[in-house]
Amino acid sequence: MEILSYQNSLEEVSFLSRYKRFFVDVKDSDGNLKTVHCANSGSMKSCLIENSKAYILDSKNSERKLQYSLELLYLEDGFACLNTSRANHFINELFSKIIANEKNEDIVKAGFPYDLFCQWDNFKKEVKFNSKTRFDFCLSAMEQKRKCWIEVKSVSLKLSEDTWAFPDAVTERGQKHLQELMLAKSNGDDSWLFFVLMRGSLIEPVILKNGFRIAHEIDPKYSKLLTHAKKIGVKIALIIPGISPSGFSLRKFYLLD
Repeated sequence: MEILSYQNSLEEVSFLSRYKRFFVDVKDSDGNLKTVHCANSGSMKSCLIENSKAYILDSKNSERKLQYSLELLYLEDGFACLNTSRANHFINELFSKIIANEKNEDIVKAGFPYDLFCQWDNFKKEVKFNSKTRFDFCLSAMEQKRKCWIEVKSVSLKLSEDTWAFPDAVTERGQKHLQELMLAKSNGDDSWLFFVLMRGSLIEPVILKNGFRIAHEIDPKYSKLLTHAKKIGVKIALIIPGISPSGFSLRKFYLLD
């Protein structure tokens, strides 16, 4: 069952290059060059393979400077979604179903822990935590002062044949989110960090789970903060969606130790 579907069909093209961070050149089936928008501020290390199969989405907005956006690349381990906002869209749709009490059999089989989230009946996105921070999502209940804060990170880095990791560059924003999640936990709230592995559609979920780690060699401070966050009770999950040009399903939910 697809949780998040593309409303418009994606166009298959060939990836050529990325530059100025948000610009990508592709070649369509007629051999025409197109410059499309890349909604990914990371390094995209391990993803930028020239002439790999790519998929772009038409915004249908003639006023946009770049009408198309890069969505997917097809790499050696399967489809990879390079539009980082899709991870949040996916989680938004997933929780919309859960809060609406749609206990779907496919979601249950994927290991989603309904028992950890069934106490909440309100779900909002982009919620202000304090004057400096907004978290991606907040769960709450009318009868409780306690809240549940969720931050989502899109994972696209492959370090080796059997290793996938986060982050792909030093992330000061990610460091701040970890510090704030720890603060929320110390205040008595629930805190969650969701790593959404947006690649690896050809790989079995258990292999992806066993091969996932924090890229301490890229951002040692983030690695240390995450270790401390786990110790004080911030919950960490690895979420593996099924990725295709039509949309996203839930393959597996893993609660990480």
